[in-house]
Amino acid sequence: MTQQPLVIVGGGMAGAMLALLLRRYGAGEVVLVESHPLTLPEAPPLTPSFDARSTALSAGTLAVLDDLGLGEAIREHVAAIGTVHVSRQSRLGLTRMSAQEEGVDQLGAVVENRWLGFVLLGALFRDDGIRVRAPDSLTGIRRLEGGYQVSLGSGETLHTPLLIAADGARSATREWLGISARDHDTGHDALIANLSLASDHDGIAYERFLNDGPLALLPLPDQRFALVWTGPREQVDQWMALGEREVLAQLQSCCPADAPRLTGIGERQRYPLVLTEACAQVVPHAVVVGNAAHTLHPVAGQGFNLTVRDLLALAQTVGSSDQPGNLSTLQAYAEKREKDQALISQASRWVPELFRVQQPLFAHSRQLGLVALDILPGLRSGFAKRAMGL
Repeated sequence: MTQQPLVIVGGGMAGAMLALLLRRYGAGEVVLVESHPLTLPEAPPLTPSFDARSTALSAGTLAVLDDLGLGEAIREHVAAIGTVHVSRQSRLGLTRMSAQEEGVDQLGAVVENRWLGFVLLGALFRDDGIRVRAPDSLTGIRRLEGGYQVSLGSGETLHTPLLIAADGARSATREWLGISARDHDTGHDALIANLSLASDHDGIAYERFLNDGPLALLPLPDQRFALVWTGPREQVDQWMALGEREVLAQLQSCCPADAPRLTGIGERQRYPLVLTEACAQVVPHAVVVGNAAHTLHPVAGQGFNLTVRDLLALAQTVGSSDQPGNLSTLQAYAEKREKDQALISQASRWVPELFRVQQPLFAHSRQLGLVALDILPGLRSGFAKRAMGL
C-alpha cells in the first residue's frame, strides 16, 4: 500500500519549517498547501508571511536551522545578538545578558523575514519529497477511518493520516477541524519599522519598558535596528501620523542613553496585538501549530522560537511513525510541549502588564527585580538560557 502524505495547510514560516523538519525526521512525503503563490524566487519574496518584519532567532532555533543544513545561508544576512539590554524608562535598575557570560558565540540573531523566506522556500523546492500546492486552498475535509480526505480549490483530493493546520491566527483549517480559539485583544498595536543609525549597534538588542508598552530595538545588518514599538491604538495612531523628524525625536527620547543615535526610519507598519490560543492543539489525525495554536505578545521576541520548539518536537514524534495521526501519539507530543508553551505564553502576556503598573510598591519591586538580575549571575543566566531556547 502506498504511504499517504502528511498534509500541511499554510506555507508561511511555521508550515515551511515543519515540512522540512518532517522530512528530516523520516516522513515519506509531505504536501504543503498555501493560498499565496510560492515559487522559487531569484530574490527574497514579499508575501504576508515573509513580509517586511524581522524575526529574532534564538540560539536554539539557529541550531535547528543548522541541523536542516540552512544555518550558513541564514547567517549570510543576520545580525548577531551579543548582548540583551533590559531597562525601564525613568527608573533605576537595568540588566544585561551577554553571550560572553553564557560562554556562547551569540545569544541569537535577527533576520529579516524576506530572507528567511527565501532560504526556506529554496529548501522546500530542492526536496523531491515535498509537494507544494500554491496557490491553492482547502475547500473541505472529511473524516475517514485512519485520517482525512482533503479537498482543494484546484479540484485535487488528498488522503492523509495527519492534517496539520499552520495557516495563521485566523486559521480556517482549525475551524474545519471544529477547534475553537480564544482571542484576547490587548487594545494595543505594534508599530514596525527599520531604523538607520549614526553608529554601529555592536550587536546589542534593547528591550525598553515604557509606561505605555515595551519598545524593542533589534540589531540588523548594515548599521540598522528593527523597531517593535507597542502602545495603545490611539497612541499608535499618533506615531503613524508623525513626520520622520518628529517620530525619530520621540523615539530617541524613549531609548536608553547609551543606544546609538537614530538617523532615519523606513516604512512604518502596524499590527494589532490580539493574542490567540487554540482550545485544543491535537485531535485524532490532526494537529494545530504556529500562530494557529498560539500567538504571543512580541515582548522578548519568543513567538517564532516557541513555535520552532513545537515543530521540532512534533517532527521527532510523528516523522517516522507508521501511525502519525494516532491520538495517543499526538497527545504525547502535546504533553511534551505543554509546560514550555504555558511558561512562555504567561510571561509574554503578564510581563508587559506588570511594567505598566504605576503603583509605587509594584514599581519598587520591579526595579529590585532588574537590579537582582544584574547583580546575581545565576539568576540572569537562567533567564538567558530560557531566552536562547536551551
